[in-house]
Amino acid sequence: MTCKTVNIPEVGNVSVNDSGQMHVVLRGAVCPSCSTSTPLLAAGVYTGEAVDMLDYGIIFISSYSDVTSATDGLSLEQSHDGTNWDFTDVYTVPAATGKIYAIQPAARYFRVKYTNGGTDQTAFRLQVVLKKTNSLPTSHRLQDTLIDDDDASLVKSILSAKDPTGDYVNINSTSSSNLRVTDAENGLAIAKGDVTNTTFIHKFGNAPDFDTGDSPVTIWDGANDASLDEMQYNYSTTAAIDSLSSSNAGDTQDIEIQGLDSNYDLVTQTITLTGQTRAALSTSLIRVFRLKNVGSTDLAGSAYVYENTAISGGVPTDTTKVRAMIENGNNQTLMAVYTIPNGYTGYMRDWYAATSGASRDSAYVIDLYARPFGQVFQLKHKSALNDTGSTYIQHKYEEPEKFTEKTDIEMRVTLADASKTAASVSGGFDIVLIQN
Repeated sequence: MTCKTVNIPEVGNVSVNDSGQMHVVLRGAVCPSCSTSTPLLAAGVYTGEAVDMLDYGIIFISSYSDVTSATDGLSLEQSHDGTNWDFTDVYTVPAATGKIYAIQPAARYFRVKYTNGGTDQTAFRLQVVLKKTNSLPTSHRLQDTLIDDDDASLVKSILSAKDPTGDYVNINSTSSSNLRVTDAENGLAIAKGDVTNTTFIHKFGNAPDFDTGDSPVTIWDGANDASLDEMQYNYSTTAAIDSLSSSNAGDTQDIEIQGLDSNYDLVTQTITLTGQTRAALSTSLIRVFRLKNVGSTDLAGSAYVYENTAISGGVPTDTTKVRAMIENGNNQTLMAVYTIPNGYTGYMRDWYAATSGASRDSAYVIDLYARPFGQVFQLKHKSALNDTGSTYIQHKYEEPEKFTEKTDIEMRVTLADASKTAASVSGGFDIVLIQN
C-alpha cells in the first residue's frame, strides 16, 4: 500500500492511501517539564511543573529508582487552576523495579511529585508521556506477583439477578460483608441468616419412662410413668393454651414459650413463673412446641404450660390439659413435636432415634407421623431399633420430606417386646422452614 500527498485548502498537505483513506496520526508527547533522570538525595523531592491537559486523553508515568521511594512517595496530582492540587493518587515505588502507572485527566492541570526514601539514589528515571487518545492501561502477566502499590483500575458495579417473579433484584452482601451467594440447603448459611425467608429448626425429644402397655408413645417429656403419665400427646382444638405454673413454690424464673396463636402464626413470649400459682400467658395459643428457662437460676421444680384447669401444688390435676412441660433438671422441653406455622412450608432433612434406660434389650418401632391441616395423622416413615445396649439410627432424606402450613408432626415409639418396663427412647428431626 502506498500513500500520496494531497493539498487541502486551509489545512495543508496530508497523506492519502490507495483506498482514499486520510492518514491521521495522533502522536503522544513526552512532558519535559515533568520528567527527570537526576538522582535525588535521601528524602529529596522532585516536583514537576503543571501541564495543561485539555488536549490529552491519558497520562502514562514510568518510574525507576535503585532505592525505594518514601511511603506514598510518587504523587500524581491534578488541579482545576494549577494552584490548588485537590486530586491526588499516591504510590510507594519499590527499589530496582520499573513501574508504570496510567491515569485519565479529570481536571485541567497535572503535575508529578516524587519523594525519595532514606538513601541517596544512584539511578533515577521518571518520565511522563501524554497521549491524545485513551489507551490500554498498564497490565500484568498472570504469573506476576501483585503488590498494593501496583497501578489498578477501580471498578464499582452492582450485580443483579432475576427472581422467581421475573423481576431483577440486586444481590446484596451478608452481615459479614461477603457476597451473598449461598446454597439454600447449607445449614450454616440458613442458621447465619444468609438465606432470605428461610429458617432452621431442630426438634428433639425424650420419652423418659414407659412400659409395653403404654405403646404407642409420643416422644415427649410427658411420656413418663413417674410423673405426668401422658403417653400420647394431646392437641388443642382452639387457642386455649393460656397458663403456666411450676411444681415448686420458689420458682420465679422467666420462661420463653414458643408456639402458634389462633391463626397458627408464630408467637414467642416470655412469662415469669409465680411458683405454684398460675401465671397467664400474654397470648393464648393453639400450639406449643418449646419452653426454655431463660432466667439466671435453675428450675427447682417442673414447669407446665396448659389449658386453664385446676392445679394442685402447681401441677394441673387434669393432665390431659398439659401441652408442654420442663422436667426438673432440663431447663427446656424435650418434645419431638412440631407444627408448621402459617405462611411457611417445612422441609424435613433428617430424623434420628436412640434407646436408653433400663430396657436396652428390647425391640422398638419408630414412627414418624404427620397430620395435614383438617386431615388425620398419616404414617410418613417407619423404622426399628433392635439391639442390646444403647442403639442409634439416623435417616437422612435424599430429597426432603415436604410439609405444608399448619401440619402437625410428631415422632412415636412402640415397645414391641412383651412385659417390658422402664423403657426410654430419644428422637428428633431437622426442618428447614421457607416462607411462602
